[in-house]
Amino acid sequence: MLREEGGFYDRDPRDYQLRVALVYPAPYLAAVNSLGHQIIYFLLNSFDEVMAERFVTDLKGSVESGRSLNEFDVVLATVHFEGQYPVLFRMLEGVRKPIIVGGPAVSANPLPVSSLATAVGVGDGESLVPELVRGLLDGEPLEELADHFFLPAKMNRVEFRRIRYLKPLENQIMVFRDREPINSYLLEISRGCGWGCRFCMLGWHWRPRLDPDPKELEAAVERAHEMGFRRIYVIGSDAASSKLVKDLLHWASERGLRVTLPSLRADQVDREMIELAVNAGESMLTLAPETGSERMKAVINKTIANDEFIRVAEEARELGMRHLKLYFMVGLPSETDSDVEESGRLVSRIAELVSTKATVSIFVPKAGTPFETVPLAKEEDIRRRISAFRRRFRGQTNVMHYGRAYIQTFMSVGGLDIAKLLKMGFKLPYNRGAYRSLAEELGIDLDSIVYGWRDTPWWEYVETGVSREFLSKELEKALNGLPTPGCDVSCTGCMARCWLPARSVG
Repeated sequence: MLREEGGFYDRDPRDYQLRVALVYPAPYLAAVNSLGHQIIYFLLNSFDEVMAERFVTDLKGSVESGRSLNEFDVVLATVHFEGQYPVLFRMLEGVRKPIIVGGPAVSANPLPVSSLATAVGVGDGESLVPELVRGLLDGEPLEELADHFFLPAKMNRVEFRRIRYLKPLENQIMVFRDREPINSYLLEISRGCGWGCRFCMLGWHWRPRLDPDPKELEAAVERAHEMGFRRIYVIGSDAASSKLVKDLLHWASERGLRVTLPSLRADQVDREMIELAVNAGESMLTLAPETGSERMKAVINKTIANDEFIRVAEEARELGMRHLKLYFMVGLPSETDSDVEESGRLVSRIAELVSTKATVSIFVPKAGTPFETVPLAKEEDIRRRISAFRRRFRGQTNVMHYGRAYIQTFMSVGGLDIAKLLKMGFKLPYNRGAYRSLAEELGIDLDSIVYGWRDTPWWEYVETGVSREFLSKELEKALNGLPTPGCDVSCTGCMARCWLPARSVG
């Protein structure tokens, strides 16, 4: 039996001017472990005139009261990745209220959800939600918010919005089973990234990295301890580079809190960091080489030498770290079978030092990145390269299903035709064959979107801050095997107006 603390319950909706249904297209436990979902929940309820309640897939009615969606004035939905689109369409079937969708995936390309959403928030929710709430409370129609939200009815162009100050979330939901907390305190140690890996959506839309104030970070660790959490889950796409992770590990260890770390850059992980992680109860480090091929490292602009991963594995073993998890990609632009064999060799070398698990994903092009126009690799090529990887590494390997990569591709880089496909097919089984059959009936050529050098319709509606010309040059450099320095090394001029000029040192 689950019980939660920290939310807003037992309220009379008549006492509030604006009633908001906050939807997360996943089960309850996934929702409470989503920092973005919790941020928006507490932000909405910080307004005296607003009552926000949560909706998830495995509960009938809201989490707080069991009320139905139609009892609310407006629906806000947070979506993290494209695979949640059909789930969201199913959850909101028949809802006649305004629907506003936000999150990383739709911020990069709002077009696939345009057949469902009344408005799409592009960027950070902390920047967008207060303006939305104030406008709704003042009685402004959503059409008046066109400067800040993409409105499918108007097909307007919007600027990607980012916060300028990263503050840890103070209040958090705590879930108990038999009086024991089963979820972690979610602590964001950095947002965004400036390394410029050419496949990474977060690294190009949330650029450069933003770090919190060290004093506020320490206060958040103390707050987690006072609230009774047992573990802190660290969030950050470039956590190790922020240089705050060591302090966080030290503060947590002092208070008897265990820490779970995200994927770290091997060249930013030193012996001291590993030792601190072990002291904070972490038993496994997660690293993302992506490839073991030196040539491919320059192609994707993630030029971390293989020796760095070997060093981390050796130090992890010496310091008592029991496991290593490694992330790789196959199907990257200009990749060959021998490149993938190099990845397998790297894992094998590391596995000789410490227990190692490998996860192999398939490269999926993302909107607003240098690789946004690159075709998905053909299935026969992927199968052959996975076999090449497994010939070199016989250990535990989790491999992404090719059909999911196919679906993710057209949902990531599709346009209004994919919005139509989702509107008609959200009840279909989540498999390639079902979508292709429906697409054929609708006159949509999915293969041309997935396997062709495609158009980029989202550029007509989203201004990311990074110039389109810069991304085109990055693709050209990739195909010529030329790396580009990250923001912490040298300013490359990717933006017309970089709002963190202090980061530019070149």
